[in-house]
Amino acid sequence: MDPSVGERTARQRGRRVVMTAYYVVVVAFIAIGALNITWQVWAPRFRSYPPVDCRAGLQSLAEAVLRAQRAAARLSDASEDTALAEFRGALLPEWDGFDAVAASCRAQAGFSAALDAIYRLRYAEERAVRRETNQLTPLRRKVDHILERELAP
Repeated sequence: MDPSVGERTARQRGRRVVMTAYYVVVVAFIAIGALNITWQVWAPRFRSYPPVDCRAGLQSLAEAVLRAQRAAARLSDASEDTALAEFRGALLPEWDGFDAVAASCRAQAGFSAALDAIYRLRYAEERAVRRETNQLTPLRRKVDHILERELAP
């Protein structure tokens, strides 16, 4: 059965409407995502922060990293999630003010390099906590088990 001319044009019009609606949804989704990412990248540059002493801010960030490392080290048999939560919790409240410290140190080259080093140390310590819980904790348990069962008098 051959469709009539009116039926063919109705199908073409329907297909065109559906495809147009589909492309509008896709383009809107991409545009919203691009705007969101752009805002997250550039918005911190436009924010104003209360004045912070750069030296004191760097000192407090570094001390918070060391405090967090010690806090995570106390949980030798904890799961990765627990150790990371402890590590990240011990970084607070100093690391909530990271953006303010970064804004105050941005103009000074030496302080900017120090901020970068502290930032990289924070993430290196966090990776160390992950490695510690994933690799060393099971090995420690195995050695403890060997010491208790096989080498005990």
